[in-house]
Amino acid sequence: MTRWPSNDSIFFEADRTIGGLLMIRINLGAHGLGKVRFAMSPLDATEDLLFAVGRSPRLLGAAWRAQAVQALSDHRLGLLAVVAGGGQLGYAPDFLRPEPTGSQVPLDSALHQVATTPPERVRYEMTGAIGGHTWDQPLAHRPPRMLLETMNRGEEYLAQRMAVELERFWHAVLAPHWPGIRARLEGDVAARASAIARHGIADTINHLAPNLDWNDGALNVRLPATSSHCLSLNADGAILVPSVFASRAIFCAAEPPGAPAPRTPLIVYPAAPNDCLPPSGGEELIGTTRLRLLAELTQPRATGELARLLHLSPATISYHLQILYRAGLVQRTRRSRTVLYQRLAVKPGYAGDPG
Repeated sequence: MTRWPSNDSIFFEADRTIGGLLMIRINLGAHGLGKVRFAMSPLDATEDLLFAVGRSPRLLGAAWRAQAVQALSDHRLGLLAVVAGGGQLGYAPDFLRPEPTGSQVPLDSALHQVATTPPERVRYEMTGAIGGHTWDQPLAHRPPRMLLETMNRGEEYLAQRMAVELERFWHAVLAPHWPGIRARLEGDVAARASAIARHGIADTINHLAPNLDWNDGALNVRLPATSSHCLSLNADGAILVPSVFASRAIFCAAEPPGAPAPRTPLIVYPAAPNDCLPPSGGEELIGTTRLRLLAELTQPRATGELARLLHLSPATISYHLQILYRAGLVQRTRRSRTVLYQRLAVKPGYAGDPG
């Protein structure tokens, strides 16, 4: 039987307040700022939705909330709901959101990372999720019996069980909507890359979320008043992950000295809004990605050619082209076995959204 010790050995050298605010400060300096990168994956979106259901369900659309809750019930994913939803202390273990190995990580690869998380990392994070860290002020709550029974079967079993349940939830809820979600995330990252080219990365970071900023060589994530965290740590870089379910910046993977299998700090931020998040329930807007498409469609082009020009997947391009076609903004013609798209004149009175 596995025993789960306290995390009394973990310590951050930080005051209880920084500038009068509860926050997490990631000290990067100019060198670390140069290593800040963007990433996304289906598993990130899955964890974002689960965390939103567990911690801020009122901020979710009713349809998403209903689908998620129904899937957790129908597929008997109670353990996933407890662990990924933030639990009683509001912390979802970071191994459920493994460090991205690239800009876009396939679901299978990310799930493999979860299932093979080093046992010491699982132990470290689950200890924090259940008992809190030394920088927390946890309340005395006994974890659900289901969670304790699973943990007593060992760290490897728990990691594998989480990977299985994450995959079931993904297929039940998010898989049908992934093309639209991916298009929104890709559009967001493309827009941020353009902003970095025009204004620099520091200015771009300052526009990612209202509670995130770059100041005096550090990334600062301001936390809700209900939080007990106030950390300052040094890092060589950071990973920024857009989310269609987050309403503010969320910090993941705190790494005090001596943490097992240390990770690069990861910050989830709300993706720029557009109409890609299904179900739409409203009018279809143009958005950044579709404006880029229209700019390329002054002459007939095929889906594959557009995908190469915009550095997006053919499925994402096809998704946006269908919306533009239904809106009467592009025409399509067939040449042999190839379908070509070309821009039409914008209809008078069409209310496009350039953002």
